[in-house]
Amino acid sequence: MMMKNILKPVAVMTLSTFVLYGCASSAETTEATAMEQEATYSETERMAGSTTDEEGQILDVLVVEEKAMVPVGTIAVTSLALENPVPIDDMFDDIDDTEQYTVMELARKSPNLSTFVKLIEQAGLENDLERLDKMTFFAPTNEAFAKLPEDKLAKLLLTDNRAILSAMMQAHILPSEVGSGQLQSNTRIRMTDQSYLPVSTDNSGTITSVGNAQLIKTDVEASNGRIHVLDSVIMPSAVVDL
Repeated sequence: MMMKNILKPVAVMTLSTFVLYGCASSAETTEATAMEQEATYSETERMAGSTTDEEGQILDVLVVEEKAMVPVGTIAVTSLALENPVPIDDMFDDIDDTEQYTVMELARKSPNLSTFVKLIEQAGLENDLERLDKMTFFAPTNEAFAKLPEDKLAKLLLTDNRAILSAMMQAHILPSEVGSGQLQSNTRIRMTDQSYLPVSTDNSGTITSVGNAQLIKTDVEASNGRIHVLDSVIMPSAVVDL
């Protein structure tokens, strides 16, 4: 019988906990267990107890109490870079050893990911990321953000919508290291109990999509995880309805 793993993504509020799971061999199950990280974001946070269903092991899901958002100033859409200065194939090629940098440091070094980095900062997630031992970024390029309607992007940048922006950015971060080889067509990312993002791979097995976003550069390894570059932004329902 095939095993089903659940890997924990990063979450700052209970309403936006994401879970990556899919069929895996016993070896992959062992690897997924090793990737499980215990992350503490505040004194009110807790870990849900582990459990097992009839199909296989379920890893602990991170459950986080809602925390107060520190007010920040609104930034303008015009302050964001919405073009890719570097060809996708050349991203990170100017770095001799990417594994000498953390995932966040590596993202900062790519001019194509400057908007992604800026929105992580705007969402107030930096301190949370620093507490993770391992992580994976699904990082949309600047031009991926340019595909969003300008009015929706402007709303996301409003101080009043910071929680929604945070939920959107969390959809692009997993608190474990997940290689592209683990992203198969039998994998899903759970956004809520009722909604999932499908992961699909084409017949050649070389092109993988997460929801509406295609991985266009994969497995850029850092000291504490890796980056997969996306051509579109993953959109939780709260953002779609904004």
